[in-house]
Amino acid sequence: MKRHSSLVPLSHDHHHALSEARRLRRAAEGDAAARRSAVASFLRFFSEETARHFREEEERLFPSLVDAPDPAEELVVQALLDHQHLRALAVSLDRDLAAGDARAEAMRELAERLESHIRLEERRLFPLAQEAVPAALDKLDLTAARSAGDPVVDLLAPLGRGPLWGAETDDFNATLLAWGAGEGTPDHVNAECDVLMLVLAGSAAVTLDGDSHAVRTGDVVILRKGHARRIAAGPEGVRYLSVHLRRGPLRIAAAPTEAA
Repeated sequence: MKRHSSLVPLSHDHHHALSEARRLRRAAEGDAAARRSAVASFLRFFSEETARHFREEEERLFPSLVDAPDPAEELVVQALLDHQHLRALAVSLDRDLAAGDARAEAMRELAERLESHIRLEERRLFPLAQEAVPAALDKLDLTAARSAGDPVVDLLAPLGRGPLWGAETDDFNATLLAWGAGEGTPDHVNAECDVLMLVLAGSAAVTLDGDSHAVRTGDVVILRKGHARRIAAGPEGVRYLSVHLRRGPLRIAAAPTEAA
């Protein structure tokens, strides 16, 4: 069956994901260094592409199948369970990598689960959607939505350590950062602008001018310019959003005029 035009972007994602899954499974047979490198590469792909793919299905495709005849409900429930399982496996791999490990069995499990999920959607769910809700698919138009740029960002999806995502406008900069237990930023002073720190997950000790403050999920801290600061993640790590006014571009200033 020819794929409906609105599902083509999702099928293209599936082809790419299959390639990444096969690469991950092959790398599971390699040595520790090769496994770590493959896991890091796969997690970048998962954060940058798979997270968006899952969100598009969950927010746009699956709701269109609510009124479709059986077995649509069963397939959608299975697909949603797959999404949750795949996310959990990716998080587990990320934790292993942070600890300097990359378990071959975990790599194979994720690769096999991803391939099975793609077969479910390509062979059963997508064909059923094309037959049961063609009018809904006509309105889906993921190609146009992607080309227009998606303003929604899932800040809990990116995996890894350090800066994971960033954006800027004419007025502000935003950066998503994550640190493992005990990791963080060294003592430093930002003399240019105040910074808002919003904790999204985990906990940390934020030291301001020598005074330590405990923060956890949901807390906001204003890091004022000109003050010394340090961030150290708690035992479960920390993920936070840093937002500040956009710094101006570097300029060559005129030399000061000597007094007469």
